[in-house]
Amino acid sequence: MQRRDWYARARQRALFETLALLAAAVAGLLAFPVLSDARPATGNAAPDFALKATDGRNLRLSEYRGDVVVLAFWASWCGPCRDTLAQLNALPATTGDATPVVLGVNLEGDDARAASVAKSLGLKFPTLLDTRQSVSRLYDVDRLPLTLLLDRDGVVRGAWSQKSISGEQIARQIEELSL
Repeated sequence: MQRRDWYARARQRALFETLALLAAAVAGLLAFPVLSDARPATGNAAPDFALKATDGRNLRLSEYRGDVVVLAFWASWCGPCRDTLAQLNALPATTGDATPVVLGVNLEGDDARAASVAKSLGLKFPTLLDTRQSVSRLYDVDRLPLTLLLDRDGVVRGAWSQKSISGEQIARQIEELSL
């Protein structure tokens, strides 16, 4: 009889732990914004923001007016994000004189993890830490990766969401903006 009670309690514990994990997973998903039309559309100005980089510097998007800018929203758990980051890391080799400023915006919430992943990927561009996800809400990031191409005036000229980008595809658009 005691053994049955032990098994019953073990099953209850396992069920409780499973429900707790499920609740945590749902809460994590709800932390990301829901799809809406608020994202800056192609042709609209990209909202300004300031974030701390993994190297401790504070960077503001408006400081890069006059440059072509690529904004890449990513997280370490996103497989296509890693592919996109690798493509963006190789941009200087494919764009020549038209090299854009690339800014990675990490939505991790864990600064040390974001810095570690950026280092392990050998990223040559700054990784900005959106710890409170204020910028991801401002840009209505609902799927990762999200890559935005901004012209010299800070206007969105290209957007890629939920897939890794082709280096040639973005290089072609960067060259057009740099003329």
